[in-house]
Amino acid sequence: MNTSTYRIRRPQDVVDLVNEHPALNTSIGIVLIALGGILIDAYQAAMIGFGNKYIAAQFGISQGLAATINASVLVAALIGGLLANRIINSVGQKRAFLIGMGMCTVGAAAVAVTPDIWWLLACRVIMGIGLGIDFPLATSAVAELRGSTSKKSGTSVNLWQMGWYLSTTVVFAVLLTLNSVAIPEAALWRYGIGIGGAFAVLIMILRYVFIGESAMWAARANRFDEACKILKKRHGVDAVVAENITSEAESSVKMHGAYGVLFNKKYRQRTILGCVVATMQAWQYNAVGVYLPLTLAGILAGGLTSALSGSAAVNALCGVTGGAIGSVIVRRFGSRRQSMVGFGLVFLALLILGSFGKENPMLALALLGSIIFFHSAGPGGLGMTIATLSYPPSIRPAGVGFARAIMRTGAIAGLILWPIVWQTYKTDAFYLLSAVPLIGFLTCALIHWEPIGANVDAEDAEVLSEVTAEEK
Repeated sequence: MNTSTYRIRRPQDVVDLVNEHPALNTSIGIVLIALGGILIDAYQAAMIGFGNKYIAAQFGISQGLAATINASVLVAALIGGLLANRIINSVGQKRAFLIGMGMCTVGAAAVAVTPDIWWLLACRVIMGIGLGIDFPLATSAVAELRGSTSKKSGTSVNLWQMGWYLSTTVVFAVLLTLNSVAIPEAALWRYGIGIGGAFAVLIMILRYVFIGESAMWAARANRFDEACKILKKRHGVDAVVAENITSEAESSVKMHGAYGVLFNKKYRQRTILGCVVATMQAWQYNAVGVYLPLTLAGILAGGLTSALSGSAAVNALCGVTGGAIGSVIVRRFGSRRQSMVGFGLVFLALLILGSFGKENPMLALALLGSIIFFHSAGPGGLGMTIATLSYPPSIRPAGVGFARAIMRTGAIAGLILWPIVWQTYKTDAFYLLSAVPLIGFLTCALIHWEPIGANVDAEDAEVLSEVTAEEK
């Protein structure tokens, strides 16, 4: 506990104090609560990926069209990601958390009882906008817990990848449990989506209790007394508002130029690196990871139970382990280099899988596990880590929201194209998919920006002045 008393004269003072004094509680539990919306995103993506062929059969459409309808959540999330910065700056972190998760909860509950494909489409759009709002909010909240200058921020932010695979492992455990109690196979996805809505309610409650408001946002909104209370409660910092306080204009006005700043000379390469890493990892994951039961059903014998059990094992042993290892070693290797190595190993594994996967099912299972591991330990979480730690707080939600929005294009491509390509080419489809990690590898090799440990929050005042100048 710090015993000094600090005087707050401007918002940057609050930003500096947050970076110099990490939150009193930065345990894995608190970090995962902050990242809770991402866990719900993972759960619903895996559940709807499992349900794709059943949705097609129930509503009398092709699997390709069903995948396109399901991908509407990603288009909506792209829009939500672009709206996130404005919403967060307008209402603050606490209310934005409720808005994002609230939309996801309502959408999930409605999907579970959807009577037709148009109802499903509308519900997926509602869920997507909510998830799009939530993601930049979640990673920004985690960065604020640690302070962006600490290399531990990279570890904390990147834990979302381990959390993602924990969540997808829960999906297959839920499906196996439902299947064991004689729920009809065609209805499993409905029950699973509904259970995901209950998880979303739990996340909302935990966040409200343990995460709360952002001190940085409160300061930028000229709510300095509130910022001081948050600093005391969350960071153990005694701070008072000085008499000669320097207020800023309404943050909702000042942030109109945020997206332009992302592509100025200083931030352009950071934005490109974060977006490409995020997009390529999303493409490869939504092809291999989301449709893992579909892929395994075409390789392994044993029907639904075998496919679900294999998917759970791959996610738990390879995805969760890879995410945990990746979060620990990123402080040593850096996010760019680690992403590059991960992309390279996924590229090689896909080539081998295309060559030998058809002939040896167990080798294919091992290679799919290695792809999930190298993805999870490498670029899987690092696109968002790069985006989160490359920008100061005033444009961080914009940077993360933009990268997440662009990332959704890769997710859409993987989600829609993979069932079609797999149905046409079977294991030869892995050759085509190998182009995706190759693009990620080359981008990381050409752009050398490394955000881990960089003091980007010191750039906040400069960015705010630039946005102000643009507005004038």
